[in-house]
Amino acid sequence: MRKATTLRQQQLAAQMYSSQISNNKHLQTEVEEADPHKLIEMLFSAIVSHMQDGISAIERDDSASMNKWLTKAQAGVNELRISLRHDLDPEMAANLDNLYEYIGRQLGSAKAGKETALVEECIQLITPVKDAWTEVGPEARQFREDLERQIAADQAENNGNS
Repeated sequence: MRKATTLRQQQLAAQMYSSQISNNKHLQTEVEEADPHKLIEMLFSAIVSHMQDGISAIERDDSASMNKWLTKAQAGVNELRISLRHDLDPEMAANLDNLYEYIGRQLGSAKAGKETALVEECIQLITPVKDAWTEVGPEARQFREDLERQIAADQAENNGNS
C-alpha cells in the first residue's frame, strides 16, 4: 500500500511541473492556490501535454526531446500512483495503480522503440480518467467544503463541552 501524499507534497510535485514550463509565473500562482483536486487535474493535463510533445519529438526524430518529454510524462504518472488513496477505495485504487503502472511501462517501451503508437495508446488510456476526474471536481470540492464545515462545527461543540 502506498502512503497518501500530503497537500504540501502534491503542491511541490505540481510546482516541479510548473517550473519546467518556462517558469511561468501565472502557472506557479495557480499551483500555489490550487486545492488537492485541482492539483491532480493539473497533473493529468501536464502528463497528456508531455505525451503529445513526446509524439512530436518522435515524429521529428529528436531523441533528446523525446526522452525529455516522455520521461516527464512517466514522472507525472508515478505522481498519480503515489497520490492514490488505497485507504478510501482499495479496489479502485488498485485498478488505477495497475493502469498507471501499465502506462509507465508503455511509455518506457515507446522511448526505447521510438514508437508513437504506444504513446498514443497511453493518451487514449489516461484521457477518460482525466476527464472523469475533471467532471467530479465540483462535487468533490463541495464535499470537501461540507466536511470542513462539519469538522469545524464538531470542534466548536467539543470545545463548548470542555
